[in-house]
Order: sequence, then C-alpha cells, then structure tokens
Amino acid sequence: MIDAFNKYYLPIIQNKLGLLFDIAINYENMKLDEFIDIFLNSEMPHYFETVSPIYILGKSANELVALLLDKDPVNYEMNEYSTPEYWTGYVLAYLQWYFNLKFKEINEIFPITKIILNYFPYHEMDIMQFVDLFKTKYQKESKLKELRNLNNLSQNDLAILSDVPVRTIKAYEQNQLDITKAQVDTLIKLTRALNVRIEDII
Repeated sequence: MIDAFNKYYLPIIQNKLGLLFDIAINYENMKLDEFIDIFLNSEMPHYFETVSPIYILGKSANELVALLLDKDPVNYEMNEYSTPEYWTGYVLAYLQWYFNLKFKEINEIFPITKIILNYFPYHEMDIMQFVDLFKTKYQKESKLKELRNLNNLSQNDLAILSDVPVRTIKAYEQNQLDITKAQVDTLIKLTRALNVRIEDII
C-alpha cells in the first residue's frame, strides 16, 4: 500500500484537519453533517490530499474555515483538550494518508458522521485500532477479481483456463497474496486466460 504523502507532514495534516472540524462545529456552531457536505464539495479535500503548500501548510485552521465558509477569519482561542470533532478530523487525516483514498471515498466507505460516534472508546486507543475497524468496512476489490467478473468467469473457471490453482486465485483476490510479487509465468497464464495485459492485472 502506498501512503498518500510523506509521513513527515502527517502530524501537521492531522492537527490542521482536527482543528478545522473543531472550529467549524464548536465555534462556528455548524452541524456536523452540514459542515461535512460543505467540506467534501469544496476544493479543501484536494488541498489536504496533496498537502498544498499555499493552503494546508501556509494557512491556519481559522483561515481555512473562513475560506470554506466564505467569511473573514476569526482567531478563536482553542480548547486545550481534544474534542470528539477534533478527534474525527485527526483520524480522518490518518485514514486518508494510510489508505491513500480521497475523503469522498472514505466517507462512502465509513460515513464521517459515523466516525465521530466511535470517539468512545477509540480516542483512548492507538489509532491503528481504528484503522483495523475501518479495514473491516474497506474491502478493496482486487483487479484480478474485477477482470474475472468482467469475463463472466468463476474462480474455478479461471483456474481451469489459466492452469493456476483456484487456491492461489482466491488468495490474490482476497489480498492474502500480493499479485505484484507473483511469478512471471503465473501472471502470463492469468493474463492470457483473461485476454489482458500484465499491467492491467497489477
């Protein structure tokens, strides 16, 4: 799995997105679902996903909220403790970095309005505990499975056509084995059976 950006920036991004949520909900008195809708339908997610030097690194959370709400920035004095809203933004930033997904994709897999409901007990746990919870909802379909389905083949059909054991095909489709590390002859057998190129399958 390739991370979205250099881990060096991750604490900055987590803190900034946490503050963004905290300010919008607790200081601007917005409803969470209303703010999420504004956030996801703006350019702001792209700025976070690409670690924009102008916006994410160059502006404060107060300035980013002001941009989103199209108003003058207010320098709020922030609480010293982590609110559920701050934690939600903090976790959301980590998920985006770890899985290299867009915020809209994360919201489709695990709605942000439901992420906040897990503040208790997850805010007291290591963040990887929440990553594991997210993984239970995020089962990314493998390219092999996608191509097999496009060809209307069962796993057994593909095993017969390609002369690759069905057990191996299942392991690749369930991401138990990394298909990018498969032997070349296995890849050639699968691609011939599916009538695709090697790059299409990996």
